[in-house]
Amino acid sequence: MMCDECGVRPATIHLTTFADGEKKEKNLCATCLTKYKMNLPAMDLTNLAGILGGFIEKALSGKKEEDDTAYSAVCESCGLDYKQFKRNGMLGCADCYKAFREPLEEMLSRMHGNAQHVGRIPGGMNSQVSLRLQIDKLKQQLARAISEEEYEKAAVLRDQIRNLQAELKVKTEVGEGSAHE
Repeated sequence: MMCDECGVRPATIHLTTFADGEKKEKNLCATCLTKYKMNLPAMDLTNLAGILGGFIEKALSGKKEEDDTAYSAVCESCGLDYKQFKRNGMLGCADCYKAFREPLEEMLSRMHGNAQHVGRIPGGMNSQVSLRLQIDKLKQQLARAISEEEYEKAAVLRDQIRNLQAELKVKTEVGEGSAHE
């Protein structure tokens, strides 16, 4: 997460202030935090920023060394190795996603809690992809209901899956028909 103030450095401090009954939250880097020290004279935030920054840097540097030695994959298409990716933060080509799949999934899971996209979907694809995601989620719930022997709930989920699959089939056929016209 980047600093809300400068947008250049990573935010290492989450600052929550209450003024006039209003709660304000900011994610700040240690440098931008010093600007707020003037508004909060009773607290010595410089020491706190330094201490927290040191903990975070130490944690990240230990993890970085571990990551660099654990993954030595190289993309066959562009020749980018994992260490280069970690240094510049950019992949070289589409095949890098396959070459670095394991560390990328771990990183996404750490950052977002999940490696699979579950957010918004670009327009046009929205309805079909959304239906497929709903079907997948219901199938997981169905499997859980069956394993927990909740057969009435499983029957309801099964019917919902069938209805969504029928709806998806109709949308797919309509989409294919309009593509050929």
